[in-house]
Amino acid sequence: MDNRSIPARPPQRSLALVFLVALIALVLAACDGESTATSVEAETATTRASTTTVAPSTTIIGGCPEVFCVKYFIRPEATWADGVPVTAEDFAFTYETIMRTDLDIASRTGYSQITGYEIVDDKTVVFAFGEVYAPWRTLFGRVLPAHALEGQSFETIWDEAITLGSGPFRFSEWIPDERIVLTRDPGYWGTTSGDVQTVDIVFPEDLETEVRALRDGEVDVIYPQPQVEVVEDLTSRQSIEWEAGSDLVWEHFDFNQDDKRLQNLYVRQAIAQAINRDAILEQIIRPIGSDPEPLGNSVWLNTNAQSEDHFNQRFPYDPEAAEGLLVDNGCLKGADGIYVCDGERMSFTWTTTTGNEARELQFELAAADLQAIGIEVTAKFGPANEVFSDANFYGGAGSWQILNFAWVGDPDPVGQNTLYHCEGDAPNGFGALNNLRYCDEQVDSLIRETDGQVDFAERAATYNEADELWLAGIPMIPIYQKPTFLAWNSVLDGPKDNASEVGPFWNLAEWTGKEDVIFGAGAEPLSLNVLERDGNMFVTGLVSTAVLEGAYTITPDFQFVPQLITRAEPMLPTG
Repeated sequence: MDNRSIPARPPQRSLALVFLVALIALVLAACDGESTATSVEAETATTRASTTTVAPSTTIIGGCPEVFCVKYFIRPEATWADGVPVTAEDFAFTYETIMRTDLDIASRTGYSQITGYEIVDDKTVVFAFGEVYAPWRTLFGRVLPAHALEGQSFETIWDEAITLGSGPFRFSEWIPDERIVLTRDPGYWGTTSGDVQTVDIVFPEDLETEVRALRDGEVDVIYPQPQVEVVEDLTSRQSIEWEAGSDLVWEHFDFNQDDKRLQNLYVRQAIAQAINRDAILEQIIRPIGSDPEPLGNSVWLNTNAQSEDHFNQRFPYDPEAAEGLLVDNGCLKGADGIYVCDGERMSFTWTTTTGNEARELQFELAAADLQAIGIEVTAKFGPANEVFSDANFYGGAGSWQILNFAWVGDPDPVGQNTLYHCEGDAPNGFGALNNLRYCDEQVDSLIRETDGQVDFAERAATYNEADELWLAGIPMIPIYQKPTFLAWNSVLDGPKDNASEVGPFWNLAEWTGKEDVIFGAGAEPLSLNVLERDGNMFVTGLVSTAVLEGAYTITPDFQFVPQLITRAEPMLPTG
């Protein structure tokens, strides 16, 4: 899986990996496909002989015998829909299922670092790791019912699994090509205030049908790909409420350090201060209805509570100052109006994907801004499979000089760490995601430091320290988060966008105003097996969010909040 390319999105949002392993397959990182064997991997859910899988000579109770441990305290009141308590056995079964080599799991990141576990009691379990795993809160995003699934084959549609959940809704039925039905679980263990009793997920054939269905009252909620004409249509109607938010996908302009002209900080700064980033947002994002600010951080999105602006205030739009940088560094304007610096004409290729109207407009706006200060950019567009081929993406100045594309962010940024690494496995010799060939040794050191920081506040502070140093060197220009658009029948109260992996059903149990709700999802999933790979995971994610719960859930501002647990304690070795 290659997450460097963000191609044109399908009519229905596809929140990548929002099933069981969604929270561990961080979408900034290229999927590692790892299947490292562990002592537990040989055991299947049907052959476990003991509740302890750590080495016989060690014990977890009373201390952490390995490099790192996490202790989960499960809510005493948490139960499955059949009334059976959620226990430590379920966490252990979930881990063992993910580690089964006969299953096509998208990623075992984090789980493969686990060396063993011990069930302390029914509501307490400890997992030991062979190395510190800083993003431990991303694990166990969906916990599976051991008592219902032990011994089952996962090669067929997993109706029993999705039916028996721990969440406020149950999976009732799936009528292919028609609808998926969820019903509220009257015995749900948690506290909810909503009055929605059933949710029908239906599949309008296209965006136009989806929008018309909401407009005509045939569906109650839609979450379409934002388009100006859709927003203008729906937001003008009193019977419809809506929210335009910010996605995990974020745009940026990269500088290739293989180009000796772009190795000069003053050149990168001149480009950064010549481009009116706010005008780009005004043209491309704000017509959707959202009112975001330009991004000022490369680690945290604006919707992350941890985000600090390290770019916009330091390098504001100031074309006069931008051109002054060129003059002050001895550049001379040629007869064609383009500056020449140290004998090199300030003309650069600008690469992005063809067929993307927003990126074409971004290029036009940026080109006009740069032309005004004596810098030329020429289009070098191509299809995504060429732009993001290893040869081009990691290539030198002959491949690209300025590159516009998007990363996919995540509530925990660990997956993008290699972007800041000076050395690594990329074809260019840098970190796996470091297409820019940019190296700051101090930043590299700070980013690597986060790998061993288990306290989230400490990690966030270190990330921000690194980002402030990194963006001071202007290896890229962060631009904006792409928009989202959620619209619903105004009779309903409670829908609120959540662009994280859990999606718009994150607070479904709190919706009020109608007993029966119809959600227009656009595309039908291939199956509801939450473990298997699926080309359209959006609906599977909706169902699993409503039916299956995890150790943590994620709020719209990308905070991890305990769900099946009262708390979790990360532990380092004692003694």
